Amino acid sequence: MKIAVILPSRGLIFSRTADEVLQNLKGIPHKFFFAHRKPLPDCFEEPVNKALQDSEITHLWLVEDDMILRPTILQEMLDMDVAVVTVNYPTTDKGNAAILSVKKQVIYGGTGCVLVKREVFDELKKPYFRTDIIWIPKNRGDYIKFTGMKKSEHATDYGLHDVNFYMNLYRLGIPVHALDKPIGQRKLIALGKAGSNNGAHQIEEWRKVEKDRYFTLKKNLPVEQSGNLVPVLIGGREILTSQKHARKLIRLKMAVKPPRRAVVIDDSELI
Repeated sequence: MKIAVILPSRGLIFSRTADEVLQNLKGIPHKFFFAHRKPLPDCFEEPVNKALQDSEITHLWLVEDDMILRPTILQEMLDMDVAVVTVNYPTTDKGNAAILSVKKQVIYGGTGCVLVKREVFDELKKPYFRTDIIWIPKNRGDYIKFTGMKKSEHATDYGLHDVNFYMNLYRLGIPVHALDKPIGQRKLIALGKAGSNNGAHQIEEWRKVEKDRYFTLKKNLPVEQSGNLVPVLIGGREILTSQKHARKLIRLKMAVKPPRRAVVIDDSELI
């Protein structure tokens, strides 16, 4: 076993986070892969590609430079021995969760602390991380549909690399597991004053985090009224079509009913 530690730094790393990363790596073979002053998604894509060039790497640990890590977090993830393990953490000072789960299944999460087995990347297409696609959730009554769309020039210009990474895992049927116990996040509130003996930066720690976001999402999403589309499987690929057409395809044995799912992914606009 050899861990690739992926650190997508913007140029700084919290000293306590650096110490916590090193504490977690004691006794575990590892190699660091840094990004310096790279924008999203390059700060993830570049070090991940470099790590995959090392044939000895068995796991990639993506850990952001502002996480609050307990000293056993990496071993906890390794002990699960699954393809992907993520951890919940607060994304705001109000405790908004990084993970969105539906019926105990992780749909997406953050990239603050996630462990991925090397072979997972053999199933994914490059680029592994991208910010040009947004996923719009719609309440279909008995399930939630996520529709992928190319990001417009007026859309938010922050994040999305994490959501797209997890959505690709979900589309491939690669389950994501989450640790029960969350971690925290640090935020720089103000830089220390230059020319002062007491020049410590003002750093805030966010430790409170809600359990997940599913029920809030379900409650706040209006039921989509645009037709009665249903999913069918054609050649192993899931598509959405009208109920009448779905019945016809199934009758002609051109399609089959997919297993009942709480989430349906519509990527038709991305192909």
